[in-house]
Amino acid sequence: MSRSIVNVEVLLHFFANEYRDCNLLPGLKNIACPTRGLGGEDDPTTPIEDQSDIAPAVPANLVTFHRFKECGHGAYRDCPDETLPILREFIARCQAEIGEGEGN
Repeated sequence: MSRSIVNVEVLLHFFANEYRDCNLLPGLKNIACPTRGLGGEDDPTTPIEDQSDIAPAVPANLVTFHRFKECGHGAYRDCPDETLPILREFIARCQAEIGEGEGN
């Protein structure tokens, strides 16, 4: 948050005018990098039903989705013992793939 720029006017405009019609789902097919989704079944911000729509909208060869019980928005905070190994593996795999692409 210390690096965030808060603009209340933009926030109010977004929620008053764009929020209800904002649909980023169609653009997810354009993702071109490995994507890991961590979904909390108790997420009040992005309900698990929405997350279940998001993951399949990303190209299947690039996405892996993990669902966690008793987790909210930020499964890594609520279930660190389960999520952090998944994130570490994902980062290590991506780093290895980048290294291979550079001829290392």
